[in-house]
Amino acid sequence: MSKEDVKLEYKPASDHRKAYYTLRWRILSIAVVGTVGFILFLAVLLSESKDNADLLQEIRDVRYPVQESLVAAFNELEAIDSNLEHAFISSNTSLLDHSMQLAAQFRAHLHKVMVLEDKHRQDVTEILSGFDAYFGDSHALAQAIITKQMEFSESTAIKQQNAHAFNQLLDALGELQTGQSDELVNSVDAATMRASESLKTGLITGAITALLLFLIAYITTRNILQRINNMVSSLRQIAVGTGDMAVRMPLTGADEMTELAYWFNTFLEKLQRVTQESTAEVQRLAFTDTLTNLPNRRMFLRCLGAEIKRTQQTRDSAFAVLFMDLDNFKPVNDQLGHEAGDELLKAVAQRLVNTVRNTDTITNDAAQRQLSAYQPEPGQPVVARLAGDEFMMILTNINNQDQAAKIAERIRVAVMRPYMISGMECSIGVSIGICLHPEHSDNAEDLVASADMAMYEAKNHGKNTYRFFDPALREATELKVRLDNAIRLAIPNNELHLLFQPQFHLSSQKLIGAEALLRWTHPELGTFSPNDFIKRAEASGQICDLDDWVLKTVITQLREWENNNIALTDIALNFSAAQASRPNLATVVEKIAGANKHLLKHIEIEITETSAIDNIAAVESNISALKSLGIKIAMDDFGSGHSSLTLLTRCEIDKLKIDKVLSAEVKSDQKSRDVVRSIIQLASRLEVSTVAEGIEDEIQCQTLTQLNCDLGQGYFFSKPLTTTEFTRFLQKGKDGVIKAA
Repeated sequence: MSKEDVKLEYKPASDHRKAYYTLRWRILSIAVVGTVGFILFLAVLLSESKDNADLLQEIRDVRYPVQESLVAAFNELEAIDSNLEHAFISSNTSLLDHSMQLAAQFRAHLHKVMVLEDKHRQDVTEILSGFDAYFGDSHALAQAIITKQMEFSESTAIKQQNAHAFNQLLDALGELQTGQSDELVNSVDAATMRASESLKTGLITGAITALLLFLIAYITTRNILQRINNMVSSLRQIAVGTGDMAVRMPLTGADEMTELAYWFNTFLEKLQRVTQESTAEVQRLAFTDTLTNLPNRRMFLRCLGAEIKRTQQTRDSAFAVLFMDLDNFKPVNDQLGHEAGDELLKAVAQRLVNTVRNTDTITNDAAQRQLSAYQPEPGQPVVARLAGDEFMMILTNINNQDQAAKIAERIRVAVMRPYMISGMECSIGVSIGICLHPEHSDNAEDLVASADMAMYEAKNHGKNTYRFFDPALREATELKVRLDNAIRLAIPNNELHLLFQPQFHLSSQKLIGAEALLRWTHPELGTFSPNDFIKRAEASGQICDLDDWVLKTVITQLREWENNNIALTDIALNFSAAQASRPNLATVVEKIAGANKHLLKHIEIEITETSAIDNIAAVESNISALKSLGIKIAMDDFGSGHSSLTLLTRCEIDKLKIDKVLSAEVKSDQKSRDVVRSIIQLASRLEVSTVAEGIEDEIQCQTLTQLNCDLGQGYFFSKPLTTTEFTRFLQKGKDGVIKAA
């Protein structure tokens, strides 16, 4: 039933015109029928009970007393005859007196019967008349015999007459008693039957009433529950997402359930409208970048998959995928603020859309309107924002690299034009990676990844340019992933080892320590340059694990030398930027040292100046904590970049290690010598030792010695040694001074 039909067929009833067949009246009718049935049931029971009570009262007040009086009279008659007989025989006058009393009681009982049962008055009267004649003759005869007024021989005939009269009385009285007994039994039977009939009538009346109530209640509840169940079922299906909100309840009748169904339909109608609007908004939010109103990554991948499917089905021309990352966006965002950065991103998005619209890839105005919608049509170009300052494009109808390059150059030029943001002019660039379908891949994720690789290649070539995907880039990326996985397993697989580069005092040529150098040999990939795998460890976040392993290995080696009574020397080891600024670094070092904390005084931590200057507060705190453990601190590669005098004043540095580039140039370049001299003089004033790295020949050594450099290391003194070789080197110093070879 449609919503229009519902509205035309029913209108909610107002309170002043309720129909008489509403649910209220249906429920009330059940109560009325139940009440009437109960009243009828009570009326029948009362009527039957009254009739039964009348029967019982007649039995109690008439039948039973009559029967009792007749039985008593019968017994008294026999007693009278017995007393007269004994008085006649024994001449006992007291028996005559007792018989007179019994005669009076006999007459009283019969008079009671006559009063209670008037219909037997004549029978009782005749019995009393016969009794009076019998008793008078028998009493007189006994009296005559006792007083000797008559002889026994004379009394025989009279006695026989009296005996005959007595038998007649017994028969008459017995017959009356038998009749009354039958009436008593009949009355009891009638009362019993009446009680049974009353019970049966009551049961029938109750059953009919209950059945009628059940039928009315069943019809009413079935009608109500059926409609409620339909509503509940619809709501349950809608709640679990399998129902159709277009369903409507039929509006039949004019009761409250019909009104409920009306409002239920009204609710569903509004819910359907709100849900449709909400679903559309959720869909828009789910697939749209809220800042630029462009498709987001999710929608871009969906469009990319649809475009791949479309070109495969229609064998249409190829298309290109562009991955774009803005150059120098972060400085602008940091200087002008995030709101200005958002405005800049929106301006870039608009330029990207306009640039694509100006190409020959747009065929009509409708397609142009679809370009910035969150759900573009297949076959049309797509501009999407992934995240931050990253954008992607799908350029359709691209048959070769020249066409893609032409559009990429337009994009680069368009993005480079200055912007007015928050009243200030600013400029940015864009690095673009391009891959072609199906030349480079026919998989959506691979196309995105390939364009991403090409974009990073563009950044590596100076930024603000574009590069096409090269399969060699994928190989390099796969190698990086493989290298990251190999680094992760290097420690558990025992693939790492240390070399020790001896350090000497330049003026005395005495061994004063060594620098521990980390080396890695993979069973399949071979030996890696330290710079290569350390940079990958830093990029993948595994560098701190390597630093911890080096520290633990050095402490273990110091303990072994100590146990073998080999004179200990200071061992320097490098901490990465991540390790140097690591929270609670001293606690980590203490945990690694464990019971060997006394060996920490032989540890020297080297920190590069660039890593320190980027996290000066954290590094300063860590250096102070490490110094409290007895660890020495050296600044490595000093002079290789922008040296920080602030770092020297704020951090407790023990040594400055002069970069090997400067050490190599001191013998031939005056400016380099002047720089090294200045560094050494500055260190001397700050009471900081200096160490020259990369000393390769005697001239370097002599020059640095003349410049008052304290310490040095390099191949001139010794190549990096294995643990065994350096141990032998130390053993030479048991009985004397170790000098350079």
